[in-house]
Amino acid sequence: MRSDHPPRNLLALAGGAGSGKTTLAKTFAAARPSTAILHLDRFFHTRSDRAPTVPNLIGTGRVIDFSDPRSIDWDRVHRSIEATPDDQLLLVEGTFALDDQIRLLARWTVYLNTPDDLRLARKTLRKIDEGADPRIGLLGYLERGRAGHGEHVAPIQQRADLVLDGTLSVQELTARLTANTALRSDRSSISA
Repeated sequence: MRSDHPPRNLLALAGGAGSGKTTLAKTFAAARPSTAILHLDRFFHTRSDRAPTVPNLIGTGRVIDFSDPRSIDWDRVHRSIEATPDDQLLLVEGTFALDDQIRLLARWTVYLNTPDDLRLARKTLRKIDEGADPRIGLLGYLERGRAGHGEHVAPIQQRADLVLDGTLSVQELTARLTANTALRSDRSSISA
């Protein structure tokens, strides 16, 4: 249960890999220069002895299972949150941004609901643009990513105060996010 007076001016934005979270976060924050963004992708454990693992698909041994919320170093996340000034809007975006570790601190919780095929296409194109082998991402999606999304990500949609349609343009999503968070300004205002 979320406190009536969370300690943070925090907006949590979650959704599956490739749903458009980062793009929406950047666009939303660009209109609010004092907004800080915390990308949960930067807080994955780097040592496999500290996170759940799965068999390596392109070699031997095991690798971190990034489709499990326990793969996030929550202690580092909380230290970063605590380092943000209380009066600054902090937008935490990531697949697991509605995990209780964040959700219970947030004034606003948003889930970006994007169809699986669109998310997979976006993620694959992003890997190609980065020069990475898309085959690895596709194998990972088939082996564990799809099931991980169904187990850990899709259900958290029910925890969101606002669910946005990830098929809309980023401009429309930004407008809807702004309008819906402003309506709930009795909890705190995030307007520019």
